[in-house]
Amino acid sequence: MIVEEIMTVDLVTIKENDSLRKAQDLMVEKSIRHLPVVDKNKLLGIITESDIRGAFIYSEVPKDGKVVQFDPSKMPVKDYMTRDPLTVSPDTNIEDAALVIYRNKIGGLPVVKNGKLEGIVTILDMLGLFIDMMSILESSSRIDVLVDKNQKSIDKITKIITDHGLEIISTGIEPYEDDPKKQICCFRMDLCETERVVKDIEKAGFEVLDAID
Repeated sequence: MIVEEIMTVDLVTIKENDSLRKAQDLMVEKSIRHLPVVDKNKLLGIITESDIRGAFIYSEVPKDGKVVQFDPSKMPVKDYMTRDPLTVSPDTNIEDAALVIYRNKIGGLPVVKNGKLEGIVTILDMLGLFIDMMSILESSSRIDVLVDKNQKSIDKITKIITDHGLEIISTGIEPYEDDPKKQICCFRMDLCETERVVKDIEKAGFEVLDAID
């Protein structure tokens, strides 16, 4: 899957000479945390919610024993934005974009193609993708099974579940700290009473760690 499939294209942007007050108002109004700074759709930088908070804090300067606070409506975005921010292209793999966000501890990435801003992809976009892939919001049941690190074990359990007429919605793998040769396989399936399925899995020689109807 590529960035283009999950990025936000209905963009809210701001200009470099606009004020921090305007940037803050836009973020509150649109419930967003990142604003690309553009000039005729060319990306100049990005300003974030944390940039604005920092600007407001450090705008209070002691003077003659008094604190003077600058007016945010007179503080231009260009003085506080991040210039030449990290970007990705629309055809960047989601995994690669996620690594850039994780390694650089940032909340989002502008998406640029041929020098023009095409969209933005954020942590929330990626979290939404994960929730969709795992079908977390759907009514479902789950069985966690301790298995050897081989596909044969997973295939065997999959057959047991489907033989009960159930559809597997998603399968996840977690490490098993007590034995590095094993792993926990989490099967999410149609909503059901799991008792009979669990019994058949255990009869096949597997250890069921948890089951949620």
